Amino acid sequence: MPTLKTLHYDVIIVGAGINGCTSAYFLSQAGLKVALVDKTGIASGGSGAAGAFISPKFSKEGPLKELMAVAYDEAMTFYTTVLASHTLLKPLLHMSQDNPDESISLEQSAVVDARSACETLASGIDFYVLEVQSPSYVEEEWHCEDLRSSHLVLTIGAYPKIMPIDYVGLRGIWGHRIDITTSSDVPCIMHQYVSISPTLNEGVIAIGATHDVHYSPFDPFAIYDIEAGRAELIEKALKTLKLNNIKILKDYTGLRSGSNDYMPMLGSLVDAHATLALHPHLQHGKETDPKEFVYYPNLTMINGSGGYGFVLAPYLAKRLKEYLVEGIPMDKMISPSRFFSRWAKRKKS
Repeated sequence: MPTLKTLHYDVIIVGAGINGCTSAYFLSQAGLKVALVDKTGIASGGSGAAGAFISPKFSKEGPLKELMAVAYDEAMTFYTTVLASHTLLKPLLHMSQDNPDESISLEQSAVVDARSACETLASGIDFYVLEVQSPSYVEEEWHCEDLRSSHLVLTIGAYPKIMPIDYVGLRGIWGHRIDITTSSDVPCIMHQYVSISPTLNEGVIAIGATHDVHYSPFDPFAIYDIEAGRAELIEKALKTLKLNNIKILKDYTGLRSGSNDYMPMLGSLVDAHATLALHPHLQHGKETDPKEFVYYPNLTMINGSGGYGFVLAPYLAKRLKEYLVEGIPMDKMISPSRFFSRWAKRKKS
């Protein structure tokens, strides 16, 4: 890890989960000088606790399913080429919770070793363990402590915002995964009440993740009951598959980030104060073209991927690279600015 001093980069990425590490990889491969920053370490949050399953979205038709189909194809290619040694290919069986006889199968899906994949993507990129609290834009450069860059990318998930962007619609969901051994055969990746999957470690099975929307690691009075979490995971897994002689090896916990409308986020961030000063009518519910909003210069966010973080990361990082390097506009449908007008109206009331 480089010694921290005043250093200049093309891009600083804050947050070293799968979105941050994949973005750092694509931008570095494109020739940009990248600094990756995290307050605790690579894949130390929700990404490190993720099941990291690479599967499409099994749901009704709509924009999210269409986006996920493209992202799934890109992800399968990315993980089986760039991260082949960290990726296990297996068939997938998706079973309905309401009707167990209804199932969808894929001949080939994948599970990724989350932590080692992130570490490999970040290999060779300047990485700093650093808590960035209030980045500032001075003389056309972003300042993150002693680091400087032309562009700043935030990939911090549901952890506390480091910019005044309260309008961004995020929900934190606590995840819990366990590694176990069992004498029972687990021939494929199974999704039903929980996910059950073989792993790259022979004989080790992963079960996860419990979604606990009530627990927050930022509540100083809340305590997560890890024993109860384990019991819930095993209880739900046994509804899908009989598992004998279970031995729990390791727990992984972390906070994943979902958007309020379930679509991921990639795009520029609105300067709320400047925009409301310029367009006060927004607080009275009058619509304004997002092109008229005031945006922070050279600031981009990737967030809100929910339980599909490892599927969406290559897709979002590639679109970010196309924007920064090739000037290709980002998709307005997934811009964080989509939440701003409604937030401005609620703020008034």
